[in-house]
Amino acid sequence: MIGGITKGSCFSGCVEYALALKEKNKEARLLYSEGLLTDTPKDIINGFECQRHLNSRVKHWCGHISLSYSPKDAERMSDEFMVKLALEYMDKMGIKNTQFIIARHLDKEHPHCHIVYNRVDNDGKCVSDSFEYYRNNEICDEMKRKYGLTYGENKDQVKTELLKGRPKTRQEIYLAVQAAKRSAKDWTTFQRELAQKGITVRKKFRRGSTEVDGLSYFKDGQKFKASQVDRNGRCSYDVICKALDRNKKRQSQPTSPSPKPMRQQPKQESNAVSKVLEAGADVVEGLGTAIGGIFQVGPVYDPEEEAFINEMKRRQRRKRGRSV
Repeated sequence: MIGGITKGSCFSGCVEYALALKEKNKEARLLYSEGLLTDTPKDIINGFECQRHLNSRVKHWCGHISLSYSPKDAERMSDEFMVKLALEYMDKMGIKNTQFIIARHLDKEHPHCHIVYNRVDNDGKCVSDSFEYYRNNEICDEMKRKYGLTYGENKDQVKTELLKGRPKTRQEIYLAVQAAKRSAKDWTTFQRELAQKGITVRKKFRRGSTEVDGLSYFKDGQKFKASQVDRNGRCSYDVICKALDRNKKRQSQPTSPSPKPMRQQPKQESNAVSKVLEAGADVVEGLGTAIGGIFQVGPVYDPEEEAFINEMKRRQRRKRGRSV
């Protein structure tokens, strides 16, 4: 269960999207409404517009929430159960005493619905949006545990294209940080790789000292603390420092040469000849190691690919050793 929250100032566009009125490849059905006439989409839009004029100080009066569920939960997601979850979610988020509709989209493999609500409630007050992103995450987690919904623990498998708004930006930052962690060997390289994807990272220092107290990531005008990007600490300063240190050590270590094939030298061979042969073998081996440097692990780490590369380098050294 993932909740995506956006706000705007156009009920007509949001309602038309929720009901899939202008997209031929999408199908939707209205599951539930409150405080509105639902004879036609125009009636729904006019009802929203009429009430939002009760409070002219609210600038973004159109609230929109998408609730998406895992394909693994599809069999359980009847229309009635989806409405039950949406109503409970709205109650916990404090979206009460106002107009809203719940529409289900049928164009994706994962079940999902869209909630359009009036941020100007029935009494003319503004529905609060304070800390809504934090509350959204906590409530989704709580409801997943309560109803035994599929919990996507592996963020690397989340389909970014299914997300919108702030959750999408947060996922993009998470994936970029994980990729940079696998290849960068220092902070300069790490920051440069993120910058190529439009992401800026800044260190936060303890007051009056040079000790780093945390990290913040910026993308598309949005700011995320490291703990907001990943609650398990995979984007934190300490974890990144350890990853960069491992990368630096791994890249600085010389490739261990393969054992030299045993050679039986003729007993009558002089010591001088033996030394010349040994020196020649060392030179060829050194050239093999240098040329083998072409096969380096790329920015995206793949254990199977690395094993293949190591095997190719081993065969290359053996082939050159036999040709001496």
